[in-house]
Amino acid sequence: MQIQRRLSKEILQKIVQRIVEVAQPDRIILFGSAARGEIGPHNDVDLLVVKSGEFDYHRLIGDIYMDLHGVGQAVDIILVTPEQIERYRDSFCLVIAPALKEGMEVYRRQEVAHWVEGPSRENENNHEP
Repeated sequence: MQIQRRLSKEILQKIVQRIVEVAQPDRIILFGSAARGEIGPHNDVDLLVVKSGEFDYHRLIGDIYMDLHGVGQAVDIILVTPEQIERYRDSFCLVIAPALKEGMEVYRRQEVAHWVEGPSRENENNHEP
């Protein structure tokens, strides 16, 4: 008999926050048993972390795992680029396709341009007489 439990929102938020602080990813997608709400006592949390730009894969993945130490949950990180997502999105031989199809996005970086510029000012000069 397997005991099933849900991943607590607090632990997931802590995991996501730590990944964001270390990696500044574009997106984080929760997939696997935790996304289905079927996490057991021996399951880990599967996360697809999407990061654009140039980075040292081995150093960054090591930094992420080091920062996740002590969160109270085993975590498995799959670190990919947007280009890898596009290339392998339909290949069910890799974890990317099932993660995209069955997973749930738990983090998406805000667009920096929108944050810097603020709301659109298109209508500012369109005053009716």
